[in-house]
Order: sequence, then structure tokens, then C-alpha cells
Amino acid sequence: MNTADDVRSVHAGLGDAFRSAYHNSVATVVVSLAWFVASLPLVTVGPATLAAYAAVQSVRERGHVDRGDVRDALAAHWHNSALLSGVFVVFTAVTVAYATQYLETGAVSAGALAVVAGYLTAHLAVVLVVAFVRLSEGASVHEAVTSGYSWTVTHPLDTVLLGFVSVGLFAVSALLTVTVCLVFPFLLFTFHVAVVGRRTA
Repeated sequence: MNTADDVRSVHAGLGDAFRSAYHNSVATVVVSLAWFVASLPLVTVGPATLAAYAAVQSVRERGHVDRGDVRDALAAHWHNSALLSGVFVVFTAVTVAYATQYLETGAVSAGALAVVAGYLTAHLAVVLVVAFVRLSEGASVHEAVTSGYSWTVTHPLDTVLLGFVSVGLFAVSALLTVTVCLVFPFLLFTFHVAVVGRRTA
């Protein structure tokens, strides 16, 4: 796919996310706040994220949060989502450890390892975004993870743009303080679902 298609896909996904949040303001607040509260223990961030993706899918398909869809997704994959989020936490911790070591010692080897670990963690983050979207659609964990890796390989520019736009959404939301809890999660997950849905692997 060409660069123009990639940019249009991400731009359209961002537009979908803002329109969905605007037209479903109650669902936006409920899903966002529920995700934020459910993720506070950290060990529950995986299941909370899966539930949020399932809720977003139901809003896009039916115009409201279908609790049955959310329950079904959690019943099928709560343990898989917890495991996948745990893997991401481990990669992030390794990256932070090497970066901290580099800042404290200035060791070139630590700096190089921090860069490599950071790249792998960033790549893994997008793989997991796609995987969680697929899990919320009913795919098996193997299909979801395979699809996530395949998507990032076949859509490299989309992968980069998805990451940068996600960080940008967080930065803008953080400036508006309260929107981090009440709007950002729904906006982010809807953006992911929209982009991944447009660019199937």
C-alpha cells in the first residue's frame, strides 16, 4: 500500500474516533472511567483493556455499550489479555532498566540495549493493539497475536503513525487534565479499532 493510503487510513480513523466520542458522549465517559478505575491495580490492565475494546466495538456496531459483548469477551480471553499485558510490562521494565543504567553510568552498551529494548517494546505495543482488537472480535489468542505481528509487518507506516498519533492523543488529553480519565481511553481505543478495521492484515 502507498504512503497516501496509509495517511488517509489513519486520518479517517482519527475522524471516526472523534465523531464516535461526540455522538456517544455518555458511552465515552462510562467506558473511559470504567477502564481507568479497572486498570488501577495494574495487574488488571489487560482484562480492562479487552473489555474497553469490546465496548467500543459494540458502540460502533449498535450505538450503545452491549454488556453481553463485554462479558463474552472477558469470559473467553481475560486470562490471555492478562498474560499479554504482562509481557508488555516486562518489556517496558527492561527498557526502563537499561535506560536508567545508561543515564547513571553512561555505558554505551547500556544505551544501545536501551534503544533496542525500546524499539522492541514500541513494536510489541502495536502488535498488542491489533491483537486486543482481534480478541474483542472473537479471534483465538493465536490468531490475534499472529494477526498483530502480520499487520505491523505489512503496514509499517500505519504502525508508526498509530504509535505517534496515540502518544499525541495522550499528550493533548493530559494538557486538558480531566479528559485523561473521561475521554482519552474511549478516544484511543476507538481510533485503534477504526484504523485496524480499515487495514486488515
